[in-house]
Amino acid sequence: MLLTGILLSVCLTILIGLPIAPALALVAIGTMLVTSGPDLLVVFIQRAYAATTSFPLLAIPFFILAGNLMNVGGTTERIFDVARLMVGRVRGGLAQVNVLSSMIFAGMSGSAVADAAGLGVVEIRAMTRHGYQPEYAATITAVSSTIGPIIPPSIPFVIFGSLANVSVGALFLAGIVPGLLIGFGLMVAIAIAARRRNLPRSEGFQSRAVVLRTLVRAAPALALPPLILWAIFGGVATPTEASVLAAAYAFVLGRFVYGELSLRDIERILWDTGRQTTQVLFIIAMAAPFGWVMVQQQVPNAILQALLSLSREPWVILLLVNIALLVLGMFLETIAIMILAYPILAPVMAAIGVDPIHFGVILVLNMMIGLVTPPVGLCLYVVAGIARVPVAAIVRELTPYLLALLVVLGVVTYVPALSTWLPKAFGLGVIR
Repeated sequence: MLLTGILLSVCLTILIGLPIAPALALVAIGTMLVTSGPDLLVVFIQRAYAATTSFPLLAIPFFILAGNLMNVGGTTERIFDVARLMVGRVRGGLAQVNVLSSMIFAGMSGSAVADAAGLGVVEIRAMTRHGYQPEYAATITAVSSTIGPIIPPSIPFVIFGSLANVSVGALFLAGIVPGLLIGFGLMVAIAIAARRRNLPRSEGFQSRAVVLRTLVRAAPALALPPLILWAIFGGVATPTEASVLAAAYAFVLGRFVYGELSLRDIERILWDTGRQTTQVLFIIAMAAPFGWVMVQQQVPNAILQALLSLSREPWVILLLVNIALLVLGMFLETIAIMILAYPILAPVMAAIGVDPIHFGVILVLNMMIGLVTPPVGLCLYVVAGIARVPVAAIVRELTPYLLALLVVLGVVTYVPALSTWLPKAFGLGVIR
């Protein structure tokens, strides 16, 4: 009865429009008062504080700062220019460039929203200038932005590593192949649509001088992803320290190399970074006591027993878990899903023998699909604002690209080696 009340209270508070963090806090406080009285409220404060003091979480503000610095400092334009040289000459070439640009930028920012908001401005403007419909340009930008937190670095992987006490470096490695698969899947979907929709062709081959000039201008920006990976996996820096390195490198690029970052921009960037970091950490803080309440009320055990009563086949349980996460992604903010789902689903995954690193990749993939599924897909609203088109117009274009994302999710879910072989090859264990 209490379990039903907790779940109904969460649904009710969200349906009436209360933001997710206060909603979780109110339900946690209410449950503590009902079950043990006001004495238990001290646990609320302890759990909220402890959730935000994990060392790996220090990487979040710096990766956010790096993404903001690159978006303002001219890095995104150089990335787009290089991607255009590589795949921009075929029918639907700029749509392919959009995806490839996101794959490159993913190795720098670790945030889907940073990709959609920063690189998306360049991508949508270029595509509409070359004859693409604004709603189609916005759709490709939204779905390609989901690659950002899969290919390392990744803010969601940092959060999952803190929650699950697994190696953030291992999670970064685990995301490389799935991230490349997402990019490949989207590019195949675009290629299939190119002839059917008669997508525009881009410009022809560029002269050797233009190619050389573009590569030289972009070289400092393209050096950042290998620099981050070398620092982490070469033993030079932890993922948290690498995030500071990324932010410093992005500042040097924008201010001294490209000269597009002014001191006035720095003030605005720092303010935006502080606001975005506060939003993320507030959700983490408020979700922690709620997760503790769920564990105390044995919700994970109840869900585990319910799933095992339906089937003991791991593939069936994984299918049900994916469906549940996809449905949650339609209505809840992604970080809240992760923090809520982990304590509930971790025992389920352990019971069916799923590696924690593999589980982290599955969870983050589901979250990224949630960013482009209505009615609450955040990236849809970001690109709709950039392209100045209704969200409904973007949703009408989504189907083939959502199918591509779902196919990749299925492959990654049922072929664990795609996520685990790189971490094992580098000898990275589970414990951080």
